[in-house]
Amino acid sequence: MKRSGIKTFFIILISIASLHASDETSKQIWGNVILGSMSSEKVHIELDFEPKVQVSGQETWANIDVTPLVEYFPNKWIDLTAEVVLGYTKQNNDVKSFEVSPRLGIRIHIFGNIKQYLPEYKYISFDRFNLSTLFRYEYRSLWFNDKDSEHQSRLRARIETKTAFNHENLNYNNTYYLFADVEGYFNLGDDIEEVFSNKARGRLGPGYRYDDKQTFELLMIYDYARNTIEDDARHDAVAINFRYKLFY
Repeated sequence: MKRSGIKTFFIILISIASLHASDETSKQIWGNVILGSMSSEKVHIELDFEPKVQVSGQETWANIDVTPLVEYFPNKWIDLTAEVVLGYTKQNNDVKSFEVSPRLGIRIHIFGNIKQYLPEYKYISFDRFNLSTLFRYEYRSLWFNDKDSEHQSRLRARIETKTAFNHENLNYNNTYYLFADVEGYFNLGDDIEEVFSNKARGRLGPGYRYDDKQTFELLMIYDYARNTIEDDARHDAVAINFRYKLFY
């Protein structure tokens, strides 16, 4: 894909975000710096720094998360993940919280090694398109500035895709691709007093794999959430997410 095409796609992405953002919608800017390394052929470790800030409305919302992660790859079909989120959030002008949330997950690559089991499809390339699901369980512990604390379990279910534009394989260098996913968050038990807790999220945007060490993404994120602080009201959020991944 030519650079002019990528620039046009960025403009369309931001225009879509503005189109869906009403006056009541929380408009946010997110960033991710992700450092990753393969400690062995089957184990990947990662550290994700993720600041977020709301840029609309009178109420101030801001967040910073640091998430170490370990992934284990037993085969081409499945990834097993373990991570813990360490986060600080200014929920609004009065409420602040600190979070510690361990997570366990399993990712299933739907087209992983499919030609081995379906030899009649050996002439069809699944390398350009990746489709997977990610299921995670997390136990959330939040401590608020009024000395109160809340602890709760949550399930998360995601379906995600990547599609390469200019190469037949997502693992080639200088590859432009389209990333998209949809995820549901399901609280178990009582709601916790957090603005964006029980929700559905969609992400869409282009990515660029420079080489086997560096990847760039620009995503539009849309959250359809329940505001558990204010009477379970609908609380939408639109965010532009800049992501940089460095592997070494």
